[in-house]
Amino acid sequence: MLVTKTDVSTPGGGVVAPTDAKDVASHGVYMITNCGVGASNPRAIYIRPFCIDNAVFHGDEAASEGEMPIRKALTPVEFAEDLKEELERIAPVRILKDNESPTVGWLVEGNFTEVDGGSPVGRFFLGNLGAGRSFLALHVRITDVTRHTVVYEFDMAGGSGYQGKLGTLRASGLGKATHFDLRNAAERIYLTLSTNPSRYAARSSPALQ
Repeated sequence: MLVTKTDVSTPGGGVVAPTDAKDVASHGVYMITNCGVGASNPRAIYIRPFCIDNAVFHGDEAASEGEMPIRKALTPVEFAEDLKEELERIAPVRILKDNESPTVGWLVEGNFTEVDGGSPVGRFFLGNLGAGRSFLALHVRITDVTRHTVVYEFDMAGGSGYQGKLGTLRASGLGKATHFDLRNAAERIYLTLSTNPSRYAARSSPALQ
């Protein structure tokens, strides 16, 4: 999974208007003075299950056509659980119910645009050439609840790609590819919002010569 387009990625987010100097001390006016430093370290993260009603939903998703509406309805629930597990490495996370709204921290929400489970038969015979590949596309919006400001907003897309029939730790092979795609998307969101998730350049000793 990769971020394919970023719409908002600024400290002021998407609702900031020019502010006159005389308004610096005015109640409710926020000045952007951090020179483009991104939002980070939320006190808490809240997830609202992503909307899927307008998404194209097809491919190997269910055992029958009759089951497809159920699988579609449960996809946002599964993704919210995956996302919760990933983002808990940043801050405490809670999945919101329909009647709940957060008051602090970040709200993560969005919508699916396409969920395609691909074809296990295609992956079995010509998976290394891209046959039967799965595909997942979604839009993600992250709001600073306290400031009522969208701080990050981006599109994501990806899938099983050119995997063969055997699969890997991150790819389904002949299994249900969408489960892997949802987990990979959740992990990519965590990686995108983290400063250094892989701990590159971390040192066991603070002493440098």
